[in-house]
Amino acid sequence: MFDSGQQLHSLPSMIWSEITEDGAISGGYLLFQLIGLIVAGFAAERLARRLLEKATSKPVEVLPLKRRFDLACFGAAMGLIELGAFAVGAILFVEITGRNTEAAVMLWYQVIWCLLLIKLVLLGVRQVASPGSSETRLIAISDNAARQMWGWTLVLASILILPRPIARVAVDFGASEETVLLISVLTGFVFVSLVIALVIQLRGYGARLIAGDDNSGFIRQSLARTWWILTIGYVLLIWLMSVGKRAATGESSLVPGLGSLLLFVAIPYLDMGLKQLITWYFEKPEAEAAADAGTAETGGEVPAEAAQAQPVSEAEGGAEEPSEFESGYHATALRYARVLMVLALLGIFVRLWNIDLEAITGQLVGERFASATFDIGVTILLAWALWGVIRISIERKLEGEKGAEGESDEAEAGGLGGTRTETILPLIRAFIKITLIVMTVLICLSSLGVNIGPLIAGAGVVGLAIGFGAQTLVRDIVSGFFYLLDDAFRIGEYVVIDQIRGTVEKISIRSFQLRHHNGPVHTIPYGEIRSLTNWSRDWAIMKFELRIPYETDIEKVRKLIKRIGIEMSEDPIYGPLMLAPVKSQGVNRMDDSALIIRCKFTAVPGQQYLIRREAFTRIQREFEKEGIQFAPRRVLVEATSPQEAAKAAAGALDQEIQGGAEGGSKSSDQM
Repeated sequence: MFDSGQQLHSLPSMIWSEITEDGAISGGYLLFQLIGLIVAGFAAERLARRLLEKATSKPVEVLPLKRRFDLACFGAAMGLIELGAFAVGAILFVEITGRNTEAAVMLWYQVIWCLLLIKLVLLGVRQVASPGSSETRLIAISDNAARQMWGWTLVLASILILPRPIARVAVDFGASEETVLLISVLTGFVFVSLVIALVIQLRGYGARLIAGDDNSGFIRQSLARTWWILTIGYVLLIWLMSVGKRAATGESSLVPGLGSLLLFVAIPYLDMGLKQLITWYFEKPEAEAAADAGTAETGGEVPAEAAQAQPVSEAEGGAEEPSEFESGYHATALRYARVLMVLALLGIFVRLWNIDLEAITGQLVGERFASATFDIGVTILLAWALWGVIRISIERKLEGEKGAEGESDEAEAGGLGGTRTETILPLIRAFIKITLIVMTVLICLSSLGVNIGPLIAGAGVVGLAIGFGAQTLVRDIVSGFFYLLDDAFRIGEYVVIDQIRGTVEKISIRSFQLRHHNGPVHTIPYGEIRSLTNWSRDWAIMKFELRIPYETDIEKVRKLIKRIGIEMSEDPIYGPLMLAPVKSQGVNRMDDSALIIRCKFTAVPGQQYLIRREAFTRIQREFEKEGIQFAPRRVLVEATSPQEAAKAAAGALDQEIQGGAEGGSKSSDQM
């Protein structure tokens, strides 16, 4: 290393001697060429920018995220044209001025190439951070932070790129590998020191970005406090790995080292992108439904500005984590996505450094178990990810089915139940879960070298034995399968089975549970069902009777009931619950004291009792306004003495009371 240091000390004089041909070309002329190529390049770039100025005009207002991304891509294309103009101007100046040695030409081309690389990096930062235009900025940072980001990128890119021509020239002039390694170590040390200084400066900003709100978990708060320490350790580790690889193999470690740093820097932005993607995926149906509702209410199209307002606010929110992520499907989907993202980044990291994980694991636990551990890990991971996707999809579908019911809070027994999807999906979810568990266990056992053939055969024999020994169980399962296939009942529907009635509350493979309207729960095996009556399908017809005196105008009563039915159909509360309005069917029968008028209506199942109560209330009110009386029940008794008359009247009254009690009990059972 001492020899390399001495060689490094004498290297500038060696290079100067070569490019000046031992003093044949003056240093002033070389300085003129260096300044001239830079000025000529910038002049050509400026000219190209002026020519493209109309095509790259800046907007005067904040644009939606998609529009800003399109402008960034267009600006990057224009920037590449400007870089091409810079390279052409600088190269033309070098060629026109002439009087260059071969070593000088090589040096100038290296300088031009390094300047182009630096400007290319700055072009990427400019399109993302937009230091001079917050309207087109892709990330949610302040103007000051954008300018600091551009400045730090300029410094770090210069430190990282400018030593490259020095090392290349040193090799061309006969410097040893140790000298080149020493140059790389020194420039890498300066670069790492600046990165560490940047991390220390941004530790407060990073802590606020990671911590989010005050209600975040303990792990997240701890990570927010210590992230900068972990980052410094990661940077030092990457630098040591780069130096070790260069010293051991002599190969450049710039790509894996810089790639590893970029992977670490990309984590928060990838996480932000995942959040926005998942938010868009989950909220798109709701947004479309809201837009459809707005269109239906206004009778026209939703303005484009209103449709774009929500995405813009989300994009401007930047690092702010929406409250929906704290619970529900958003959090579950984001957790799966984050795990897959981390695994993908680890895979890229391993690929960059050519790390043989299987060989390392084999040294620790043996080759056989190393291969099995890798297969088992991949199997469990894939099964876990697949189950997560399936579970979230099924739960989202179930949530959508529940949200679409919209029943009244006063719905009684016999109301509309859930959809067929809501009934079947829980059974499918349980079946898929059990299948995934069994398949995962079998694959893991096979990876460990266990012969799973006898296990599968044994399972078949056990299943056959269970089939012969538990015929009732098989009958229940098969019967349940065909009942569900026939769509005989669903979750939430009111059914009657022999003398048992209630609302379907839970469905399993062998049986289902009914909740009686008084509270008890009945568990009924499918095989015990002989006949099933479903009270919750399609519609419910309700009929009731009115007693009016003989002298009442029948046509007037009919018109009153028809008007009441129309008013209830137009009512915002009762109208959606009615499928056909209340109407009179005329005189159904006559008794010795009144005309019996029958009325009917059709309603949503379970809502007929609510509508009947409201119909009774309105009919009574209208009859009172029109002076129409309800006919009381009267008993005519022919007797020879008052005692016999009183006895006959008491018997008729008892019979009437008993009939009313039986009718009320039957109505209660039907509910």
